[in-house]
Amino acid sequence: MRPHRLALSAEALAALDDAWAVGFYGGALGTLIRDLKYRGRRGVLPYIHAALAAAKLPEQFLVADLAVYVPLHEAREKERGFNQAELIFAEWLKAKVIPVRPLLTRMRSTVPQYGLGEKERRKNVRGAFSLSEAGKGGAGEIAGKSIVLLDDILTTGATLTSCAAVLKKAGAGSVYALALASDRS
Repeated sequence: MRPHRLALSAEALAALDDAWAVGFYGGALGTLIRDLKYRGRRGVLPYIHAALAAAKLPEQFLVADLAVYVPLHEAREKERGFNQAELIFAEWLKAKVIPVRPLLTRMRSTVPQYGLGEKERRKNVRGAFSLSEAGKGGAGEIAGKSIVLLDDILTTGATLTSCAAVLKKAGAGSVYALALASDRS
């Protein structure tokens, strides 16, 4: 597994300070993610956690002030029974002593990004995220902070960019995206 920096579009760079993936989506890592996300197989988590623990990530991910999971819409999380980003990263964050805050909410359900092109992905998530009640109440907690935004997969960066824009508008000093996997370099 080789962590790698992801090239970002000009739009993404306006909201994200950097974006990395722990590994590539193809092969075993993609299978692990699909088994967890779509089949609910939590037995794959020790393998995912081992990959994260072994990853040599840049300093900004290790010294962040806060971490935020990309939120699912409440209906999707209820259907699935979990937020995969939380299951993937919770143990790693605990080991790194980075506090997690539920600062974002997904205001509306979106169609799954899988299979959509880049423009369709951006349109799909535009305006889908806002500060949660905790985020609105904790504006001082966001202001000037370094935040790691976590998701399972980064393809075009549309979801992470949309989330990061909300955090930046609320005053975050920097927002770094970290995905378990990406299908691009």
